[in-house]
Amino acid sequence: MSDPAAPPQSGTTHDAAPSAPPSRNPGSYDELHRRAQDVFPMVFEGCRVAVQKGLSQHFQVSHTLNISPNMTGYKFGATYVGSNVQGPGEAYPVILGDTDASGNTTATVLHQFGPKWRTKLQAQIQKGEIAGAQGSFERKTDLYTAGITLANTNILNDSGVFVAQYLRKLTDKLDVGMEYMNSYGPRIPGGSFSVLSTAARYTTANWAAALAFSKHSTHISYFHKQAPNLAFGVEFTANAMHGDAVTTLAYQAELPDEGVTFRASVDTNWTVAGVMEKRLSQTLPFTIALSGMLNHQKNAGKFGMGLIIG
Repeated sequence: MSDPAAPPQSGTTHDAAPSAPPSRNPGSYDELHRRAQDVFPMVFEGCRVAVQKGLSQHFQVSHTLNISPNMTGYKFGATYVGSNVQGPGEAYPVILGDTDASGNTTATVLHQFGPKWRTKLQAQIQKGEIAGAQGSFERKTDLYTAGITLANTNILNDSGVFVAQYLRKLTDKLDVGMEYMNSYGPRIPGGSFSVLSTAARYTTANWAAALAFSKHSTHISYFHKQAPNLAFGVEFTANAMHGDAVTTLAYQAELPDEGVTFRASVDTNWTVAGVMEKRLSQTLPFTIALSGMLNHQKNAGKFGMGLIIG
């Protein structure tokens, strides 16, 4: 089950982390297809200006102004990363959130208790009411990650979502796992709906392939590192209940000397998308982003331009 928001999996800090052997933990079940999905462009629409400012080693704020047909307004964000270092580039707790001028707010708290237990709490408030809430708990060892998630649980009308996940490392390259999801509530036919999924992932130094399937759906991804600055990703998703299937091909190219990163994708629905990021200066933190998406079948598209400072 994907998170409603996509916060960083761990915090970063400038404090020196104690040396430790590399972890053999396979990661969480939600990260099965992450290497391929990281290649795909994150398309946006309209104009966007974002200013990010680090106030200390542990605290950062951001100011974002969006002008688009779907969302126009100002948003303030803040991120706090604690000093509880659990590994290189990994520190807890992590507290982040953002709010707009209307008071719509999202917040995430991520904390790890010792080397094995981690919890994540998320909430979303819209128009003065709680629009969504989710809590997850994970146990991580060198060989597996097991976790449970409770989302939008309402004890008054007996509704919500329960998810249990397990991902285990069989060899240095092969991981297998399972996910059980149960949605229940008075609006669901029969009172509840359950899905059991099985997954596997094979990882090498230059490529990774992952497969997850259930009775009603299939999800396959492939990542390939062609060169240090060039990577490809392929993703196939099919849902028998919705009667659709989509294959998407994407690539990411980097020009480090020019400060340019380009991501593009094309899928079987005839949708072409691309995002280019260009660092304007080697000494000043100014980055410009250009985004575009065009669906040839529907003759629809959206385009955006952004400036990131910080």
